[in-house]
Amino acid sequence: MGVLSRLESLAAEMTARLDELSKRGLRGWVEEMAALHALQLQAQALLDMLLRLAAELGYAPESPGEAARVLRAEGLIGDEEYLFIRRLIGFRNIVVHAYADVNMGLVRGILERGEYRKVALLAARLLEEAHRRGLDP
Repeated sequence: MGVLSRLESLAAEMTARLDELSKRGLRGWVEEMAALHALQLQAQALLDMLLRLAAELGYAPESPGEAARVLRAEGLIGDEEYLFIRRLIGFRNIVVHAYADVNMGLVRGILERGEYRKVALLAARLLEEAHRRGLDP
């Protein structure tokens, strides 16, 4: 199993755990922190996939944002996915670097609307495209 496959599996695993949390609800700080951490891991797995996929295509992106621009230029992601990734990067940055400013209402909304599932769907699609191109040995 290649790096992209492992990262996609992590995104899928975190999605399953977020599904569990979504059903149970965020009843207290323990569930809130679990959801926040799962969202962070899920986001990071996808962002690492972008970096790795761009590298396997022969680019040397210095950031996930740059990797997303490369993948959009290569036709692997569309404009809507690119904008989603930009928002995901911002969310991940706040969780990691400005954790005291995390809006738990936003986190609750992400879970309630099932928006976190977009990460797993995009990761799976990118893995499929990588395999189609003979990448991720």
